[in-house]
Amino acid sequence: MITKNELIEKIVSIEWEMFDEVNEGKARANCQEDRTTFEGMRKAQFIEWSLPVVSSYLDDLETARSSGRNLVEEKYIHMMKGTEPEMYALLLSRVLPPSEAGFALAREISETLLEQMRVLFECYPHVAGQGRPLYSAYDHTGVSVETYQFGELLTYSEKTLAMLKEHITGLEQEGISLARNILEATVMFYGYSSLDSAEAVMKEIKI
Repeated sequence: MITKNELIEKIVSIEWEMFDEVNEGKARANCQEDRTTFEGMRKAQFIEWSLPVVSSYLDDLETARSSGRNLVEEKYIHMMKGTEPEMYALLLSRVLPPSEAGFALAREISETLLEQMRVLFECYPHVAGQGRPLYSAYDHTGVSVETYQFGELLTYSEKTLAMLKEHITGLEQEGISLARNILEATVMFYGYSSLDSAEAVMKEIKI
């Protein structure tokens, strides 16, 4: 039986292929030359998902690829709605719009994860503050967590979104934050033993 880690390896491989094709024929972004970081960051997210969510998202990617869709590109186009509206209008035809139910699920999940991230920004300001601003109101300083996260959620199928919502709700009932787990897995990729140790080091660096 295939393991969750094996499914994640397949997911990241497909996502990297899609990511590599974004801006095809144009200047490549620096991050498109750094597969190691890409894989580490994406695995930190998926390892904290349940097996059903991982499996469903792999189905999304394989279905999209078989029909010629690039979900990574679609994510970036969704993100442009608030940051580059004119470009968004030009590229919108390349995106398969979510269903009404899918959009509502994506919004609900995004709001839940944003609240979890708000707590992390308060508890671990030096770690959480190293990345994107939290809310879309600050997109002018860099694409926010809210904009990036919602753009990605809009590329998931309704089935995957429903499973992800169920997973997040189940964790919350146990007092567990998915956003915290993902952030901790991320700092461990960078060699820290925990969020607390990463925060201590980042705080020292900033002093």
